[in-house]
Amino acid sequence: MMKLFPLRIWRTLVSTAVLAATIVLLAKYTYPLPAYTEILLWYSRLDPLLLFSHLRAGSFPAWGLLPIATILLTLAAGRIFCGWLCPLGGLLAMLHGGPPPHWIKKLDPYRFPWLLFIMALLIFGSGWAMYFSPFHLLTEELSRIWMMQVPWVLLLVILLGLAIFPRFWCVYLCPTGLLLSFISRWRFFRVKPPVTCVHCGICETVCPTGAAVPDLAMTTADCLLCGRCSEKCPAAFFDIVQHQKDSIDSTSTGSTFTRREVLRSGTALVVAGAVAPVLSRSAGANPLRPPGALDEDDFLSRCSRCGRCIKVCPSNCIKSMPLSSGPALFLTPYIVAREARCELTQHCQQVCPTGAIARVPITNVVMGLAEIDHSQCLGWAHGKLCLLCKEQCPQHAIDSDDKDRPTVRPELCVGCGACENGCPVEPAAIVVKPLPSRRRK
Repeated sequence: MMKLFPLRIWRTLVSTAVLAATIVLLAKYTYPLPAYTEILLWYSRLDPLLLFSHLRAGSFPAWGLLPIATILLTLAAGRIFCGWLCPLGGLLAMLHGGPPPHWIKKLDPYRFPWLLFIMALLIFGSGWAMYFSPFHLLTEELSRIWMMQVPWVLLLVILLGLAIFPRFWCVYLCPTGLLLSFISRWRFFRVKPPVTCVHCGICETVCPTGAAVPDLAMTTADCLLCGRCSEKCPAAFFDIVQHQKDSIDSTSTGSTFTRREVLRSGTALVVAGAVAPVLSRSAGANPLRPPGALDEDDFLSRCSRCGRCIKVCPSNCIKSMPLSSGPALFLTPYIVAREARCELTQHCQQVCPTGAIARVPITNVVMGLAEIDHSQCLGWAHGKLCLLCKEQCPQHAIDSDDKDRPTVRPELCVGCGACENGCPVEPAAIVVKPLPSRRRK
């Protein structure tokens, strides 16, 4: 048996440092990209949801031991990741507020069905499941701030924390938190009140997740090991003990496998199966994606909409797709070549945490193929000497015939959009058309 000593200073320092490091590293996502920003990429891979996304695609990534380490840490002592290492959790820990109100417990039976719904979306091939994980949600919203846009989801998360209780997102909505809470039911070490407990209820009033329940003589699986209960206990420090044999904590998920719980879970799976096609693919849509993007179906199943490729793009050619593009494409990165060309720096490949934009040489990339509209082209339609598209092309994929009219060499074109961006005619006489396959054969 060990004692849970007060952790206020370390808890504050670690969670604040994690949040600050995330913000600073994301701010450094600029051209040229510093090598140390790779830390954010590897740190994001602690999220088990990211591993499940790759396993669904049939591959075990080289960094797969990182999320496994998070799972093992959770099995050892519970939601340490959520309480100490999560950057979004570090932000919410700064909010002023009390413990969960008693009425909020009515939502407990819906936590596990919500987790099933998110996991089912992941299995059915929707990248939206990853969007709600803390690393991806926070960086997407911070990227919106840098682009002078409203971080509406982050504001909603903070508003819920202020209106209900600070950790509402962590306890009821965050898929990573719910997954780790579910795993935490089998944790080896648990926090319990001291044997001298007088049932004063102070621990319940300070616990940020409502995990301190003196009547159970044990904290629930939502315990973040923040130490607040031990700091305020008038009897003694809380104890850290080994779990009893065959003891499983089901209080934090509401999952007791009753008839109602089975009905809720089944409904969540049915709803996920119904909405997954809408969230996974937009019929006929094939936008111009960043260099290295997987083919569209695989891209949509991997892209978490984290916004990092948008933040790091030196020419600001990568935009997030608007709501009008449909739920499957909304917030995914795409390129409008007429507005800005891709400089082919491949920074987007280096910062993508999910592999939706793979690291491949430019010679193997086919973002799209430039096509010339002869009726618009100055050289073809009017016999004028222009060839600006040829001068702009970094891949030397545009040649000229014996009459100085531009022609495209498909074997060299990568679809960067430099030709379309530089064309003096409006609308452009040369346009990059996305291709079904984004790899050279």
